[in-house]
Amino acid sequence: MKIRVEEWGILPIDQPMNTYYLRQMLETYRNEKGVTFYFSKGTYHFYPDYAVEKLLYISNHDEDTIKKIAFDFSDFEEVSLCGEETEFIFHTDILPFYIHRCKGFNIEGIRIDYARPAYSEGEILSVAPRRMEVRIDKEKYPYYILHDRIFFKGENFCHEITNGCLEMDGKRLAPVYEGHDIGFNRSYKQSYHAAFKELEENIVEITLLDENQKFLSTSKVGNRMIFRHHMRTHPAFYITNSQDVVCKDIIIYHCTGMAVISQFTKNIHLEQFHILMHPEKKRIFTATADGFHFVYCTGQLHIKDCKLENQLDDPVNIHGIYGRIHKKLSETEFIVELVEGMQKGVQLGQKGERFAILNNETMLEEAESTLEHIEMLNRDFMYMRFSRAIVACKEGYVVENKEYVPNVLIEGCLFRNNRARGLLLTSAGQVIVRKNVFQNAGAAILIEGDSNYWFESGGTNYISVCDNQFIDCAYVSDWGAAPIQVSPSARTCVEGKRYHKYLEVKNNEFWCFDDRIMNARHIEKIVFKDNIIHKTETFPPLSGENFVLEEVLDFIEENTIKQ
Repeated sequence: MKIRVEEWGILPIDQPMNTYYLRQMLETYRNEKGVTFYFSKGTYHFYPDYAVEKLLYISNHDEDTIKKIAFDFSDFEEVSLCGEETEFIFHTDILPFYIHRCKGFNIEGIRIDYARPAYSEGEILSVAPRRMEVRIDKEKYPYYILHDRIFFKGENFCHEITNGCLEMDGKRLAPVYEGHDIGFNRSYKQSYHAAFKELEENIVEITLLDENQKFLSTSKVGNRMIFRHHMRTHPAFYITNSQDVVCKDIIIYHCTGMAVISQFTKNIHLEQFHILMHPEKKRIFTATADGFHFVYCTGQLHIKDCKLENQLDDPVNIHGIYGRIHKKLSETEFIVELVEGMQKGVQLGQKGERFAILNNETMLEEAESTLEHIEMLNRDFMYMRFSRAIVACKEGYVVENKEYVPNVLIEGCLFRNNRARGLLLTSAGQVIVRKNVFQNAGAAILIEGDSNYWFESGGTNYISVCDNQFIDCAYVSDWGAAPIQVSPSARTCVEGKRYHKYLEVKNNEFWCFDDRIMNARHIEKIVFKDNIIHKTETFPPLSGENFVLEEVLDFIEENTIKQ
């Protein structure tokens, strides 16, 4: 069944009623199977007025929980949305796509942007150790200054700088060498006590009031400052409890959270799904957080021929969630805590699913059992009862759902100029990364897992990194120790056992401005074979050896070619 949306009054014009008509249309066909919604070429606007409103706990986002939703694809089966280079303009704050309990979802041929982006930017006109002048286009990024504080305005928000600032190289359009996040007037380890003053229209002076604080040594005229003044709230796509999701021929220019966040979903295919700087608006930032983020997914995750640039966090992150055992009620009953603030409210599983119990110090599995009952007590705690006694369990240990283990294939993609790292790969399935290009400020490949801070789970079994190009990666040491990094948070080791199992790095080319190639710990075996290393002079070298290995049981290096 093909539905042309103009028949419902959804038109490529700037009208708030588009959201209302869209809501009515989706509700009408929610119980139909095999529906295709067709949007003709043009620009469609969607406002939060008249939108569906739901209480959602979205992992790895700032919690404001009540979300207004434009496209509420809940409980559809074999549904498609097709555009023809169709542009969707969203008006903050609104969640563009909510895909929940869908069986078979296909979307293609759309472009996504926001009328007023959630961040702002300016160009550095002058800089001294404690003083900076920045040009901010007040028409694009409305602001005002009151009592030496700067406030940025949007269609329905007025915020101070919340998540810090990031300086971008004006020529490379990428994070500056050895930069870091800069917070102003907030509780933050790298926060600066600063006063803001408007010297003239569009010209703002920033003065550091603490004599011991200075701007970056790499700050210079012509660089651009990103002012992060909106919380990470609304991803472009929130996919949960679904299966067989295909997203193809899509461009995201901006969103107020991650481009895609998926939870408890089976089989996701992303092809020619790009996150790009707008060719006309030329903002230096794209998504305000990660590109593609997967939490407790399963089946096959396939990312093919995608280009991700200038988003304000990692391009790809794949992991589960560790819940910390807060109280041991009996040998089968526990109160489990969601510790990390961005994981609050996420129920870790369902009755009948297998769970592992891990020692948080060694990050090794101590026991396994089947979940008999689970109850969310509130957003912080849940009651869990297992089918058999877990004698070895202690408070402080963590639980992990073992049912959601995806196989991963990432191929033919370009990842460049974003804040932080490249691919964060913590899945116990088969993970293959091939024929991609990495130009990341931090580690291009990060294999981590953490049971004490971020509580992101996923000991790995097999990862193959082959036929890729790594170009001047890890030039910001805050975001990575080397282009390839393995760094789980295990505090102690058990003889002969490691958290991660096998990593193969084969037939890749590395362009490196210093000696660092790999920094790895707490893994059983690494094979580094048939790789070519080219020397560049792009940045001043950072200290480090080719291979820094700790608690690695077996390391094989063969046929490394240095040019």
